[in-house]
Amino acid sequence: MATSTVPFDYAEKQASDSLQAKYFRGALVDQRALIAAELVRQTRKLNGMSTRSDASAISRLRRDIRANETEIRDLDRMIAALDHRFAAIWADR
Repeated sequence: MATSTVPFDYAEKQASDSLQAKYFRGALVDQRALIAAELVRQTRKLNGMSTRSDASAISRLRRDIRANETEIRDLDRMIAALDHRFAAIWADR
């Protein structure tokens, strides 16, 4: 197996990974905020629909709410993983 002729600087790679992680963390936080706002809108709509008897529309909306709640949990998990992985590096800056 051949070795790389490009010099490998671990600190540069770590800094690059950190910058990329910061970018993606920001994107995940932005996505979470959008979904949370949609979830608030959906919940308000559901509260207004509860007085009506359109069971099919209520069921669809509840399904959408559950899907958004799941997506928020997934985003929270990814954000926490990035925070855990890069916390020490980000604290040094």
